Amino acid sequence: MPLEFHLERLLVKRIKNHKNGTTFLFGAALSQAHNGGAGIPNVDGVLNFIEGYVQKQDDPEDLSDYQEELKAAVPQEKYQQAFKFIAGSYGQSAVNEIVRSVVESNIDDNGNHCIPQAVKDFVSGVKNKNFRVDNIVTTNFDTLLEEEFNNQGIPYNSFSVVADTQLPNKINGNINIYHLHGIWNQGDTMHTTSQLQQSRARIEMSLQNLVGDDLVVIMAYGGWEDSFTRSLATVVTNSNADYDLLWSFYESEPAKIEYERQDLFTTLEDAISRGRVQFYSGIDCNTTFDKLCQVNGLKKKELKSTS
Repeated sequence: MPLEFHLERLLVKRIKNHKNGTTFLFGAALSQAHNGGAGIPNVDGVLNFIEGYVQKQDDPEDLSDYQEELKAAVPQEKYQQAFKFIAGSYGQSAVNEIVRSVVESNIDDNGNHCIPQAVKDFVSGVKNKNFRVDNIVTTNFDTLLEEEFNNQGIPYNSFSVVADTQLPNKINGNINIYHLHGIWNQGDTMHTTSQLQQSRARIEMSLQNLVGDDLVVIMAYGGWEDSFTRSLATVVTNSNADYDLLWSFYESEPAKIEYERQDLFTTLEDAISRGRVQFYSGIDCNTTFDKLCQVNGLKKKELKSTS
């Protein structure tokens, strides 16, 4: 039986209508530069930084070895293979140096991070109280969300999660931001297949609790095998868990999504059969958050009366 996919307007409506806490999971597309604007370089851009680092080592053999390593990799694996080469040839410190260079390329002459419109719109939606956010789980190593929360005066807690540990939760009333693969200027970050597939039992147990407690919105996320996908696989097999998942895809053609993401839908079989996961196609965070941050006339009056 073919899966059902909903349109963007229903995703926006569902998020706005949910009155309790929401956990958002964001991947790279939220922070990436869009149409040459502000943001973190995309995968090809990061690969350029990596190749530039190898070239600076002044050893022609290094560059040829690097290019040979990537030649054998399929496109979707080149990012992880490139960082695997860097870690094996130069160590984790080199990985951290490259990541720092990538993020710093998005800092202007005044020392400010350039914020993509999608991030601005998401934070504006929170500030306008169009929807409530309790937790943000992200695989991104940048801190553009934190920068924009600062810009708009919204308090938050931020955590770099590399070591296997329980995720701090309910510390205060602030939004929690969990960086599952580390933060660019706070030590190590995770990029290679072996790092991402390593079991992290304490983190995964914490994530299971988050998924079980809130509405979970997954956007701009590729669904690589990592702590979140493993946690999700465990949660959905629990017939007593009352989770709700909203999973969005950038691709607009349902048949193509089903063909390319059979592994994901196999993982989510129990959730699908229970109606606990809804799928949305053609979702671009650059337009979705623009709609989520908009306020109608009644909301404007409410905001004005409380300001």
